[in-house]
Amino acid sequence: MRLVFAFAFLVISAGFALAQSESTTFDLEEFEKTALRAEEVITKGEASNDALDTLRGQLSELRSAALAEQEKYSDRIATITQRMTALGPAPTEGESEAPDVTQLRNELQAELNEAMSPVLVAQEAYQRANGLIRETDDLMRQRTTTELLKLGPTPLNPAEWWNALSASTGYLRQIALEIDSNWNNESRHASRLTNTPVIAFLLAIGIVLLLRARVWSRQLLAYLNRNASLGMTSLYSFVSSFSQLVLPITGLYVLHNAVDLLDIFDLRGQFLLEAAVRAGIILFIGSWLSRSLLQPNGRLPALVQLEPPQKKRAHRGIMLLGLVFALNAVRRGMEGGAELSEPVSAVLLFPLIVIGGLALITLGRVVSEVARASGGAETANPFLTRIGVLIGNFSVAAGVVGPVLSAVGYGEAGQRLVLATALSLLLMAGFYILFRLIGMLTGQITQSVASAGSEQETQRYGALFRIALGFAFICLAIPILALIWGTRVNDLQEVWLYLREGISLGDTRISITDFLTFVLIFSVGYTLTRLLQSALRSTVLPNTRLDTGGRNAIVTGTGYVGIFLAAMVAISSTGLDLSNLAIVAGALSVGIGFGLQTIVSNFVSGIILLIERPIKEGDWIDVGAYSGYVRKISVRATQVDTFDHATVVIPNADLIAGAVTNWTHGSLIGRVKVPVGVAYGSDPREVEEILRDIAEGHPMVLRNPAPSVVFMGFGADSMDFEIRAILRDVNWMLSAKSDMNFEIVERFREAGIEIPFAQRDVNLKNISELSAALKGGGEQE
Repeated sequence: MRLVFAFAFLVISAGFALAQSESTTFDLEEFEKTALRAEEVITKGEASNDALDTLRGQLSELRSAALAEQEKYSDRIATITQRMTALGPAPTEGESEAPDVTQLRNELQAELNEAMSPVLVAQEAYQRANGLIRETDDLMRQRTTTELLKLGPTPLNPAEWWNALSASTGYLRQIALEIDSNWNNESRHASRLTNTPVIAFLLAIGIVLLLRARVWSRQLLAYLNRNASLGMTSLYSFVSSFSQLVLPITGLYVLHNAVDLLDIFDLRGQFLLEAAVRAGIILFIGSWLSRSLLQPNGRLPALVQLEPPQKKRAHRGIMLLGLVFALNAVRRGMEGGAELSEPVSAVLLFPLIVIGGLALITLGRVVSEVARASGGAETANPFLTRIGVLIGNFSVAAGVVGPVLSAVGYGEAGQRLVLATALSLLLMAGFYILFRLIGMLTGQITQSVASAGSEQETQRYGALFRIALGFAFICLAIPILALIWGTRVNDLQEVWLYLREGISLGDTRISITDFLTFVLIFSVGYTLTRLLQSALRSTVLPNTRLDTGGRNAIVTGTGYVGIFLAAMVAISSTGLDLSNLAIVAGALSVGIGFGLQTIVSNFVSGIILLIERPIKEGDWIDVGAYSGYVRKISVRATQVDTFDHATVVIPNADLIAGAVTNWTHGSLIGRVKVPVGVAYGSDPREVEEILRDIAEGHPMVLRNPAPSVVFMGFGADSMDFEIRAILRDVNWMLSAKSDMNFEIVERFREAGIEIPFAQRDVNLKNISELSAALKGGGEQE
């Protein structure tokens, strides 16, 4: 629970850091007093950690005020500097300028010196506070390291076991005396009588929530899932899963309030009561983690698919870890209400470390087994497999080393190793459950509203959403894991301050807030651009007379312009001077001219294709050895779907510099040529009449201009004719040509016209001598 409050404090302090820095005023006198006191405390090194932490907080506030003081005058200094730059360089020795300009330059220099004075003081104070904070952190880290490596009493000493038992029973006896004394107290008894109805009501509500809430939640989920769609099933399962965690915890807090109203505890009892509530919450969380990971939720399968023996071991390991943290909460509550000696604390802690170590060994082996088994699949991710094996092996090692360290006497180190490892595993399990539940919920909802034609795009956006969600969870888990492993909240605040301070690029400082502003503005601009493209594609352009290619060109051009403007506005919002980018672009132009000239050529060619539109999406083109339909014109290349169902990526520069045949550029009208040969002796006029009749009878042939039949010439084996006809849609050229050929064969067969094939006459000289030679050879045989 302390980690939860610490992380919440970190988030709140980070979220309001900018507002706090703007509202904080820098007091130099107060800073000097605090700095001198800090130097004295650090030199003596006798202050407690709480006192050092308080002092560090004061120094951190003063450092933030100094940083804000620097930013306060930045605009003023930039304005004066620009005015001085506008006056030009100061005259060198031997040169002169107008008196008015000299006077104005001196006045501006005086204003600049006046504005820079508090900035320089704030910069010195910032560096001084930074150094003092660093020294304070080093002192506190040194104390933490010393405590972690301190060799204390071993818990294996039997003499201390009786002392631990006596201390525990004595603590419980004192609480029993508190309860008896307070129960018989007349004033408290009167207060209990007054609050009896409220107490009874709270007890009833708390017991019902504890005992029946999860059962009712599962029954309600089964009822809702009877006729629900898959998307609604995911939503119901998501809500049911969290209700089975939240409702019992709510019941626990209700019972806590009821016991508070009984007014039977003093200080020791209150410590124990608070510890019991924390222990109950931890047990409920452990049970929820186990159910959510290993058991089906309604119609949805278990998030982690395990074999029955592995599932049993994993459940046992998770519940043991929950028990360890619950008992540790009770132990800490006992330490808060009673003064326990160091040996007694070590004895009480040691069983928890041993149980936690056994649970880590069990879970570590399961994780390693699952990771290795999944690594053998064809679709396995080798990186995730290695991470899983590493986590499993580390858990096993921590489960062995932690109890050994505690048994030797390094109780703090053993406790930190076992409990931090266990808490890290539970945290990763919790985030994995949230990731899977949110992923399934959004995925099912997206699929339910997606059309069949956009299924591939829906899957792609779903994958991108899961990646973004995973990245967000990782960013959220990193500071929590740091807190688990001993990082102080002040250390995380220090990291945040460095991110806020940023890095210097020339005269401009880029911080994390500037980066987040850039990402936010660019994301908004990118989203608005995509929405505008969608509106143009689906609403505006279909109502115009533009063809498909023109619409695609406008939509693509709008995307390029929108993204460029979004990038420029986002860069300007960070405070970067775009003139500096122009200088960088000029320097890069040399490299572009040599190393990236092909890419730039293709990019410029793509822009030309979109503006001049010699080809457009859907056109039938011939480029070199390739023929097909233009599917997409992008910045670098054009994709052409050939008639062999292959996609050819052609650089845009080749389409601009080379010869391209576009069959459908101006219109769909095109000419088809059908060659045919007839045997010598056929009536050419009859052939002409038949071919013309065939061409005119085809439905794709235009009547105006009328088709024609051309007598091409006399071939080696035939008289050659050719049908030339204009088709209303050139995309049907091959089909029309095939139909005409079928008709030609049938009509020529009916008219008795022969379609010749190649014939060759072979003349043999001295045939009589060859015949005699063949006969002679036969007689010899």
